[in-house]
Amino acid sequence: MAREENECLSCQKALVSLAAAALPPPVHFKSLRMADDQLHCIKNKHVKKFYKNQNEMIERFLQVDQVIEALKHGVRVSDYGSIDFNAVGDEESPFEEATARSSLLPRSSEEKSPLWVIHLAINLSFLANVTLFISKVVLAYFSGSMAILASAFESFLDIVSNAIIFFTVRIIRQKDYYTYPVGKSRMEPLGIVVFACMITTSFTQVLVTSVERLADGGPAEPLDLSIPALSLLTVNVIVKAILWVWCARIKGSSSVTALAYDHENDVVFTIASTLFPLVGNYAKLPWLDPLGAIILSIYIIYEWMRILMDNIKRLTGKAASTEDLKQLTYMAYRFSTKIQAVDTVRAYYNGDRLLVEIDIILPPECPLHEAHDVGEALQDALELLDNVERAFVHLDYNAHHEAEHRRVVDGVGFGG
Repeated sequence: MAREENECLSCQKALVSLAAAALPPPVHFKSLRMADDQLHCIKNKHVKKFYKNQNEMIERFLQVDQVIEALKHGVRVSDYGSIDFNAVGDEESPFEEATARSSLLPRSSEEKSPLWVIHLAINLSFLANVTLFISKVVLAYFSGSMAILASAFESFLDIVSNAIIFFTVRIIRQKDYYTYPVGKSRMEPLGIVVFACMITTSFTQVLVTSVERLADGGPAEPLDLSIPALSLLTVNVIVKAILWVWCARIKGSSSVTALAYDHENDVVFTIASTLFPLVGNYAKLPWLDPLGAIILSIYIIYEWMRILMDNIKRLTGKAASTEDLKQLTYMAYRFSTKIQAVDTVRAYYNGDRLLVEIDIILPPECPLHEAHDVGEALQDALELLDNVERAFVHLDYNAHHEAEHRRVVDGVGFGG
């Protein structure tokens, strides 16, 4: 036990030593960031977009600087999440005060919400859908309203869809390092794919039915305009609107993002599906009801197909953005004076976050234990970044070699 503790302490000292030997930042990035009030005053949208993107890139570089500063002060990878990195390296407050502060991730352009908030949003969304479904079924039974019954069916679809996310998140939280050695994080976007398929399939059927009804030209079914029916629809819109705004503000979970889209669609669908028949009945234009359903169905199918394709691309290894690659390259550039060159930076999605491969060039005479420490420390530092799930660092003594794994990549799907 004492031997393991000594080895861990020795490894930690090596990490601190490596971080202390890191290159200084090439510029003071914080001074180059445009203030939000100045950005707001810019009228030209192209210029405004340029400075907004520049601010986001500066935030990424600052996050790298904060991670390196934290490692200089002896922060272990296991401590990440309990350290206020924004305070690390601040000359006005010592590191001891920084470690005593509340848990905060490094400040970035899109700060991740706490895990308990994500779970609360999923649970409340599921509970709200169940409550609304039960109330609609009861009111439809006593009032005989077809409009409320149709709305109840839509709420049932929401429950089924939300249940997929509800149980997917719980499956992810059940750790099994033997069956799933790298975790189950990819089940979250997979649940979104199933969710999106259900939504698009259901509304495709609504679209087909509405087109048939519009082509038939028959009389429209009367809308139940009773006070209980309208009151229920109003409550539905208010509850869904509150959940939509709240879930849209939560960052760091594709499941909550999908729920926000779902709540947004429910608000739009409920309002429009009430207004179109109301206007149609008042103006004696029965074709407005199926026309409104067609417009809404096309809108919802388009929105969810976009989400579906985005998650499929991430699950199938879509390349990281240019901004991500710049941030990863900057981390490798700054990390140690022993690194002579950065040969390759490759990053691609493996779910919601990135899998990173970096090749660095070390001096040919560098001892094995020093080379190992550099590679392992850089790997740990890369995995401290918000958008990185796993990182692999390959050490080399020259850049004159073929690209790794090229034969395997070229052979996929061709029997190679």
